[in-house]
Amino acid sequence: MKKFATRGVTAVALTFTLVVSAPAVAFASSPPASGTTAKAPTPWTTWHASWVTFINEIKTINQSYQASLHSARSAYAASMSVAVTAAERQAARTTLTNAVIAAIDLRVSLITAAGVPPAPPAGYNGTAFIDGFQAAHIAFRAALASAQSAFAGAMQNATTPAQRATARANLKSAISAAVIARSNALSALGSKPSKPGQPTG
Repeated sequence: MKKFATRGVTAVALTFTLVVSAPAVAFASSPPASGTTAKAPTPWTTWHASWVTFINEIKTINQSYQASLHSARSAYAASMSVAVTAAERQAARTTLTNAVIAAIDLRVSLITAAGVPPAPPAGYNGTAFIDGFQAAHIAFRAALASAQSAFAGAMQNATTPAQRATARANLKSAISAAVIARSNALSALGSKPSKPGQPTG
């Protein structure tokens, strides 16, 4: 039973390590040189600012999720270090499982509530690339959220080691499929524009 708990948390933690937020900095606008006047905002720079806000929200959600997992594992380790009876060890494992499920449910809820990132304005050399880039990440986040939700439900209802093992295997399989799909979608985009944000008209 002890192996079940630690492996279960490891499997869930894997979903976090595979979540890669969109690198907003790759499309950041260069700050004005010293002594120069900042340019008036364009539709592209206005969009970029809102995009960075969205990405930071996703990062905050993931950081909170990781912190919750770390806290749950620390509490589990502390409880197991002083547990004497089988009942005490089982209580520690149950508490860990419940904490992990709660963390997953909260992350899925927050990711869903965050919605999709703002779409880039039309008429710029980076528009098509960003559209494809965001579509790949939207699909990836949705796949992870679905996999995590299914895993949490399966673990909550599991009563045997075999059922828990199946839940972990299904989670890992879903993550692998999501990673491959995102990788293929990003590869199909080719190289990003060297200076995105330039009007094409």
